[in-house]
Amino acid sequence: MHAGGLCGISTPLDPMVTKADDLSGQVMAKEGELPPVWVDLKIDLVLLDVMVSSSGEAPEMVRPLQSGEMLMLNSATATSVGTVSQIKGKNAKLKLRLPICAEVGSRITLSRRIGSRWRLIGHATIKE
Repeated sequence: MHAGGLCGISTPLDPMVTKADDLSGQVMAKEGELPPVWVDLKIDLVLLDVMVSSSGEAPEMVRPLQSGEMLMLNSATATSVGTVSQIKGKNAKLKLRLPICAEVGSRITLSRRIGSRWRLIGHATIKE
């Protein structure tokens, strides 16, 4: 196993708890070794020049983040929605609806809702 890798683990958990990927996005660690759980994130931001879109669509430029904007964040298998509470240059502060568990320095992806779809607009590194 290597850092950032995913694996399957046999546990004595009741199968009812684990059915239908109900534990997807959850983190397991030895007691006392769990990474921090984040509800508020400070990030170093890297936006793409052009938004990732499906074939046949004209490429669209990525506009800067705005305070109050909702974004979808992905960290390993965890997905959460966050609201931009503060933006200053390449740094931003996000308030998450669902907490995520990740180390400082972990990379997350950022997506913006365009119409009825989420479009990848960049990535970020967790500062604190």
